[in-house]
Amino acid sequence: MAISLRNLSVDYSLQQGTAHALRGVSLEIQEGEMLGLVGESGSGKSTVALALMGLLANNAQVTSGTATIEGKNFDLTKRNATAALRGRGMAMIFQDPMLSLNPVFTIGAQLCEVLRRRAPGSDRKTRVEMAQDALAKVKLSNPARRMNQYPHELSGGMRQRVVIAMALLSEPALLIADEPTTALDVTVEAQIMREIIGLRDRIGCAVLLITHSLGLVTEYCDAISVLYAGEKLESGTVEEVQRQPGHPYTRMLFDCEVPIDRQRHADASENRFTVIAGELPDPRLRPPGCIFNSRCDVSFEDCTTINPSDYPVRNDAGHSARCLRLRTP
Repeated sequence: MAISLRNLSVDYSLQQGTAHALRGVSLEIQEGEMLGLVGESGSGKSTVALALMGLLANNAQVTSGTATIEGKNFDLTKRNATAALRGRGMAMIFQDPMLSLNPVFTIGAQLCEVLRRRAPGSDRKTRVEMAQDALAKVKLSNPARRMNQYPHELSGGMRQRVVIAMALLSEPALLIADEPTTALDVTVEAQIMREIIGLRDRIGCAVLLITHSLGLVTEYCDAISVLYAGEKLESGTVEEVQRQPGHPYTRMLFDCEVPIDRQRHADASENRFTVIAGELPDPRLRPPGCIFNSRCDVSFEDCTTINPSDYPVRNDAGHSARCLRLRTP
């Protein structure tokens, strides 16, 4: 069963005016599929996740948007529209697991609380056994001991495994992973990603992976969507988008990745990183034409006045980009 998000728009009320964080964003994730949501800081990636979970700040307003999860439709403009799904139909892994866990409760108490909420009729002994089993499944050593420990007694990677175990116990239809490996070293990053993949394979959920790392997306994801300044500029399978990016912004993001086998100049001062010149536009005032026009290296006159729609890339209905250069004559 597909998870879909349609026409999501979110505004933030600020002293300086209204910031339009998202404008008409739509996503679709198939059951058992992992979708990578990428874009630079400020593009709106985390706002998508928080809107789906019903965790937006008080100064945020969903002005439009619907979601279909587990075959049910939700009007996201209504406050707490998806609250009943949290810990059941949806689960989320945050960037910092220390902020996801209550520091005054043991790991076991917090895991058992997930089960008490999901299966109110279960007895304590059963919940403890299921919690320990979940810790074992995410390869956390000595699960019985971990049950009696507090979050501060565990490393960052171990805490993230606990959060993944919580998601495993809730058996969600949609798992949202918001930069789940940001604070971890590369070896632990690979382990955590394998555990997320394992969780997806065990319960068959859809996964939304929010990340800055195109390396993670190309290695682990099935599909990709690219956000820029609150708008989706491209989407398709990872293979197709990587092979032929349809939007200049996507191409530039890939160009910014530094391959591990890249040749280095003997003089370190001669080595250069590829960057995208310019800055994101002011979210309070959308410029006319293409949202990326001011930073694009292949823009032309129409880009300053025409706001492009989605066009297929190489006549592939599953791969589209919002770029006027894809228009057919």
